[in-house]
Amino acid sequence: MEYWGYQKLTFESGRILLKNTLIYTFSSILSAGIPFLLVPILTRYLSPEQYGQIAMFTIFLTALTAVVGLSVDGAANRRFFDQNVTCDQLKRFNGNCFFILLTSTVLASFILLFVDAHLAHFLGIPSSWVYLGILSVFCSFILKLRLGQLQVRGKAKSYGFFQVVNSFVVLILSILFVVSLDLGGAGRIYSIVLTSVLVSFMSFYSLVNDKLFKFEYCLQDIKQALSFGVPLIPHVLGAFLLLSADKFVINKELGLEMTGIYMVAFSLGSALNIIFSGINSAFTPWLFGQLKEDDEVKKRDIVKKTYLYFIFLIFLSLFTFIVAPPILKLIVGEKFHQAAEVLPLIIVGQVFLGMYFMVTNYIFYVKKTKYLSYVTISSGAINISLLLLFLPIYGIYGAALAFSIANLWQFLFTWLVSAKVYSMPWALWRV
Repeated sequence: MEYWGYQKLTFESGRILLKNTLIYTFSSILSAGIPFLLVPILTRYLSPEQYGQIAMFTIFLTALTAVVGLSVDGAANRRFFDQNVTCDQLKRFNGNCFFILLTSTVLASFILLFVDAHLAHFLGIPSSWVYLGILSVFCSFILKLRLGQLQVRGKAKSYGFFQVVNSFVVLILSILFVVSLDLGGAGRIYSIVLTSVLVSFMSFYSLVNDKLFKFEYCLQDIKQALSFGVPLIPHVLGAFLLLSADKFVINKELGLEMTGIYMVAFSLGSALNIIFSGINSAFTPWLFGQLKEDDEVKKRDIVKKTYLYFIFLIFLSLFTFIVAPPILKLIVGEKFHQAAEVLPLIIVGQVFLGMYFMVTNYIFYVKKTKYLSYVTISSGAINISLLLLFLPIYGIYGAALAFSIANLWQFLFTWLVSAKVYSMPWALWRV
């Protein structure tokens, strides 16, 4: 079956999965490695307080992601796997997702008009950054939509191209604004926002040029997209509590300087998250294709591969306790050396997140996204509770410990939920 000149993937061969996994992983490593190059530069040109401001802006972006676009980019990806869907219907569906993006952005901007000054003071950032945040999240949604459409079609090389270009442009602009123009923390923000604008134009042009997009209002499409995306809002907010609330609490309890130090460790640890996301980008369309065949032998093979992946990640996390701290001290400026104390625990938390990716896809496949909200809200609540308990005693080390425990809970709870909503032979030892 031909599909916009693309041939629909059969997913019959593991060779496709291996090839795409290598491409996604390599591009993700390259994409993560480019910002990694910025760390030695930024930690020498920015103070911990300025790094803290950047962290608070990042938190604001994460929170905005829940409402700007309403997570309907995932609905566009899932729509691709529906039975008997036509090319024209998919193009129209993508266009209606864009209508939702425009509407939600206008509403969010209107609300922020009344609270921008208070919000900026609360976060410790300039008021102008609030609107730069809206612009950045709006543009990032377009990039996510483009990446998703490439992912479901198995276009790993094009996916990697957009990833790498995005990171490379951020690198160049960050060096220009922070180092050459000496704009401080604001220069880093300008580079992030301007990059998102430039790459979103490229993404939108690519969608239109590949005939994956058209503006044709359809209420049914909007309802279907919202039925997928809206239940994910608590999930996104829960992820916000899990991944970002620690920086917010550190800022309020310990100040911007400690927030900046913690942010350096978290940024380096998050490089693993980008790699795991790249692996998941290859795994998800392959998995959906396998599940569609409903073959028990293939399901057992999927479970075996998943367990092997878990074992690899466990050994990886143990290894980081030895090598991560000295490497960090070589990379960052002396003002940020304290980050070495918390980096191993943050990496452990990221490893649990990598395991979470391997079990969450079954929930998306059966479109039971509301259950993810229970997982992430509870995980976020655990993170906040432990954060408030550990932070006064252990400082930023306690924040990293809370993050790791909350991610472990998220992984285990998601695994339990996925086993309930979609049957897989997880108990291999019983057969």
